[in-house]
Amino acid sequence: MMNKNPFNICTFKTDSKCNECKNQDKLDCKLDKNQQKMSMLVIFSSLLIGAIGLILAGLITDNWWILIFYIAFILLFFFVIENRITCSHCPYYAEKSIRLNCPGNNIFPKIWQFHPEPMNIYEKIGSTVGFVIIGATPLISQIYSIWSFLSNNPDASWIIIIALIGLLLATILIFLLFYTLFLFNFCRRCINFSCHFNKVPRELVKEYLKRNPVIEKAWKKRKITNGKG
Repeated sequence: MMNKNPFNICTFKTDSKCNECKNQDKLDCKLDKNQQKMSMLVIFSSLLIGAIGLILAGLITDNWWILIFYIAFILLFFFVIENRITCSHCPYYAEKSIRLNCPGNNIFPKIWQFHPEPMNIYEKIGSTVGFVIIGATPLISQIYSIWSFLSNNPDASWIIIIALIGLLLATILIFLLFYTLFLFNFCRRCINFSCHFNKVPRELVKEYLKRNPVIEKAWKKRKITNGKG
């Protein structure tokens, strides 16, 4: 029988004695299917409304390259780049399976090996830039399309103008919801501790590492390599 927990991570143990752990109920170190569904709903809603905004921008400006770029970038970023630079450092990635199954998602294929060491500065920068591009592209495109439409149609109906502005506001709100939910809820409990957005208190991080020697050893080695140990 295949060992689904080759790194002996407590997250996947059924006998990990969570009731004796100081981190109990403070971290998302055990998979919660309801939280996973909520996270996936917010993610897909954000990407969908962003894509709708770009489709409308394409119809107005008759320029579709931004939409094509956006879709291609999302696929490349989430399934390949972010999968490697961020997700592969998460304890959930250590599970022996063909796809990642964590509180944040359950659709990413696991095409990289697990990296128990913390993310380096370049990986953190890459992740941050990626999310900025995903959030900024639909907003900038919609603002430009509204300006272009009004410039070419000064006598346009107020109904059309209100609809365009309404979609822009909806895009802003859904992205604010996405980043608010993750930064102020999910990221405060996430066990991918080295992620640039992670907000878990240091004492909780130390307790989790202590219970998972493979990860703790990799973290200590990285600190020594960087001259911090």
